[in-house]
Amino acid sequence: MQPGEKLSATGKGCVPGEPVNLTSNGDNVGHAYADGTGAFTTAVEFTRIEAGRHTVVADCGVRLTGDVEQVVTSSSGGHSGTLVVLVFFVLAGITVIRFP
Repeated sequence: MQPGEKLSATGKGCVPGEPVNLTSNGDNVGHAYADGTGAFTTAVEFTRIEAGRHTVVADCGVRLTGDVEQVVTSSSGGHSGTLVVLVFFVLAGITVIRFP
């Protein structure tokens, strides 16, 4: 998965028509209903991002588990070059206006 892509959970073996509650570390991360064959698919939405492996538990009369690896990345300096150029043009503009 790439950052921003949707995460979903798919499972089978539930009691048909049962609600499926997905949790991870005690937080609710998804909800669905099992179809007539006992299968489900639903979006998984974490309320907080913490680096590491997280177990997602789907409880629907039986307990199904799966792991999700969250990776936190950072960017350094992405806008600093743009800021320097912007400040340069602002200062140059002030100089031109002040000293015609």
